Amino acid sequence: GPVKRFLVKQFLPLGFTIAVVWALVWPWPGYELYHITVGHGWKLITTINICIIFFNFGLTLETSELKSALKNSTVLIMGNIMILVGTALTGFVPIHMGFQPPEFGIGLAIFACCPTSLSQGVTVTIQGYGNAALALLLVVTTNLLAIIVTPIFVKIVLGSLDASLDAVDLLIKLLVSILMPLLLGKGLRELLKPARVFAAHYKVAIYMFTNFQVIMIVWQTLSYSRDNLLHQNFGDIVGAILASVLQHMAFLFINSVIGWAMRMKEAERKAFVIMSSQKSLPTAAVIISYLNSPGLDVGLIAIPCIVFYVLQLFIDSFIANGWASKYEKAAELLEKYKDELDELTRLDPEGLSLVDSKAKAPGDASTSAIEAAAAPSEKETVGLLSNIGHPVTNSSA
Repeated sequence: GPVKRFLVKQFLPLGFTIAVVWALVWPWPGYELYHITVGHGWKLITTINICIIFFNFGLTLETSELKSALKNSTVLIMGNIMILVGTALTGFVPIHMGFQPPEFGIGLAIFACCPTSLSQGVTVTIQGYGNAALALLLVVTTNLLAIIVTPIFVKIVLGSLDASLDAVDLLIKLLVSILMPLLLGKGLRELLKPARVFAAHYKVAIYMFTNFQVIMIVWQTLSYSRDNLLHQNFGDIVGAILASVLQHMAFLFINSVIGWAMRMKEAERKAFVIMSSQKSLPTAAVIISYLNSPGLDVGLIAIPCIVFYVLQLFIDSFIANGWASKYEKAAELLEKYKDELDELTRLDPEGLSLVDSKAKAPGDASTSAIEAAAAPSEKETVGLLSNIGHPVTNSSA
């Protein structure tokens, strides 16, 4: 029903809202869960949340569709460079902007060093009729490479600050909390048919359970920093929110310019711009939770990351809706004048084919613009999205 569809589509924003309110009103449960540690400082509940996220990603990852994206090697390489290096280098900017408290600037810097988002970017790319296979391949490659690259850049960016970070120790924690569960989930999918059937049948439930883990991370982190947050100046908090918006808009602008300069095809450019501008909150949560500096509040560091993560969903969905509107309007016109076009086909087949030939998509001599951009893309990307465990909606979930 409509209520169920609304809850599925808005599960993440609603969950974030509940998490924030709960953390501010009654922080004790989240505070206690955040402090459960085992071994050498492993935060037990947060680590479990992150392991579940990447296990589900591996379990629902259908790699057969990725083969078609490998032919776009130039865009793929540039996407990896921008996600892991280009945007990471911008982390020096918020570090030196004089945020009060300084944790806000550190949070934006760390988030700039993270790989692209796991599900948001692919969903938005599909929504905007972009190349979904390329988007998913960027998710896989950057999140795997980030296990090695991200600790290095975080160490470089935070090098001048009083923020102790053992890059080797962080690498080990990323391997355990990201790579191992991802490989386990993917291995189960490839080796056991029941696992593939389960992932396909319960894709919506898996999607919601994965996002629930992200909400849990936000709830625990905010509960931990609740007292310090309430003592911050309201103007400083607003400044951090605005800085998050400006940082994401800067990523979008830079990547758009690069896409146009490289003369990328439209669908590839959309995937490149969205994926190269988004960042992963789970990876940021791992890094922040293992920062070793008594003078810093990790909860305050996480706040701009959370704001960036939420806002990128709404900003990019708005952009994708604009991209999709021209195809949807054209499809509506074709449907509206379907009878007239059928009649024209009957009376003058050659005349209509001439009109259709003028509507061919650039570089495609076999399909019309609507057929190339709407029907085949939708068929392909709907299948891809369902295979990675995310429900297909008209807006990002």
